[in-house]
Amino acid sequence: MSKSKGFGIVSVIIIMIITSIVSGITTGVIMLNNNDIEIANYSNDEDLKDFIEVYEVLLSKYYDDIDKKGMLEAAEDGMLNFLGDKYTTYLDDNEYQEIVDELASNYMGIGIEVSGREIKAFLDNSPAQKAGLLIGDLLTKINGISVEGLSSEQIGLLIRTDKTDYINVEVLRGTDLLSFKIKKEKLPNKVVSFKVINDTNIGYLYMKNFAENLDEQVSEALKKLESQNIKSLIIDLRGNAGGYLQAAEKTASLFLEEGKKIYSLKNSNNEVTYKDKTKEKRNYPIVVLIDNNTASAAEILAAALKESYGATLVGSKSFGKGKVQEVVKLDNGDSVKTTSAKWYTPNGTCIDGIGITPDYNESFMNFGAYGDTQLEKAISLLMA
Repeated sequence: MSKSKGFGIVSVIIIMIITSIVSGITTGVIMLNNNDIEIANYSNDEDLKDFIEVYEVLLSKYYDDIDKKGMLEAAEDGMLNFLGDKYTTYLDDNEYQEIVDELASNYMGIGIEVSGREIKAFLDNSPAQKAGLLIGDLLTKINGISVEGLSSEQIGLLIRTDKTDYINVEVLRGTDLLSFKIKKEKLPNKVVSFKVINDTNIGYLYMKNFAENLDEQVSEALKKLESQNIKSLIIDLRGNAGGYLQAAEKTASLFLEEGKKIYSLKNSNNEVTYKDKTKEKRNYPIVVLIDNNTASAAEILAAALKESYGATLVGSKSFGKGKVQEVVKLDNGDSVKTTSAKWYTPNGTCIDGIGITPDYNESFMNFGAYGDTQLEKAISLLMA
């Protein structure tokens, strides 16, 4: 682990749940914004005095030169590893920023959607479209870097992590190799898609992740679906790795009755239960699709809809991430992530390491009139 650290004045900036990489986003993310922490006075801590004394003895008595920075980094790693908790880790600034950018309401980009290297779609009035790129163009280079063999997620990362105002894009159009210099713009981070299932009155609502404005996007989608007289709804949380805890709470509140439980947080000192505080609610049947990559904030919503709304779950067992981490920003811009609590479903269950078992365990197979077997099952339940 290469890093430059200093545990000086720190502040808690987010609370999150985090695990492995899925589709370019860190799985199991739960975040809370802008919390403060007071640094305790450890001047009378005898154990810490012992540590400092050992450090001073080594610096003054060891026979050979000592890499002080490296030794302190090893001590910091030792503290993290000692806990035996895989979620208590060190995040460098890039790792932290990648998560934040993925979950922001807006992002700086050029507004293309790609499959492999092929441009499949544009955001409305996107910079790429205005610059002259066309659907079907094959990307060959981004900022002079070949994208041959890269996934669409890796290509997106090249664009997202660029710090300049312009992106240089090279594409193959037929046999012509064309170059474009495209100015990045602030674009909406669309994480919701929706439709009415053909030949039914069933709405379908897909959530990619729990971005900070997810509830606003879901609210708008519900208005449009309900204007088309849907009688029931499928919420697709498959592959959803989580996001902001507030987004899960606000999104659940669009459906639940006022006073219904959404989730609880429990640490070593207390337990706090979060309930719906809004007047808004829905009362039509809902089926929620989940799978092994439905994690954290997505599991919170799935559990709340099942236990406090009466929704039916279809698919495979969810990921099972029920621990909460605080991410504390260091003076050097990096962060330390440490487990601080567990979250519980409305019925008081901690799903960490267990997951949520669906009411109908349905394996995924990609076929049928509506696209896949899990979706087919959800539709059949709502049409019964």
